[in-house]
Amino acid sequence: MSLVRFLDTLTFDTWKNPFSIFGTTAAADAWLASDTTAFADTYIESRDTAGAYVFSAALPPGVKKEEVKVEVDEGNVLVITGERSVRREQRGDGCHHVERSCATFFGRFHLPEDAAVDGVRAAMDGGMLTVTVPKAAAEKAITDARPS
Repeated sequence: MSLVRFLDTLTFDTWKNPFSIFGTTAAADAWLASDTTAFADTYIESRDTAGAYVFSAALPPGVKKEEVKVEVDEGNVLVITGERSVRREQRGDGCHHVERSCATFFGRFHLPEDAAVDGVRAAMDGGMLTVTVPKAAAEKAITDARPS
């Protein structure tokens, strides 16, 4: 037997899926892995603008507001967290297959002293989370500009 033919027998196309006895398919596993990986790999971008500190995160499709939490800890630490749990269940002839997956993301940002943590606003639009923390000087200017 030639070396090429021997290596050809080792290709994955000729072998059966070793996990097929569990009733999973490669497409289902790929869907589950890509969904949780995209959520766990969420990148949070921060920008310093003239009037506020802005934090943005592009979340994967289908993320709900209930899965994301924005809070201020220890006086000046902005914490943005998210958790998603996926559960799929299939019942067939004599088998019951359940897949579970959980993914989280977490971001802690120490805010400067001029951040007005009482005015933190969060908005989610089309999978884009935007958290705005106004600067104390900018908030004071807005208050001073209002007529009494």
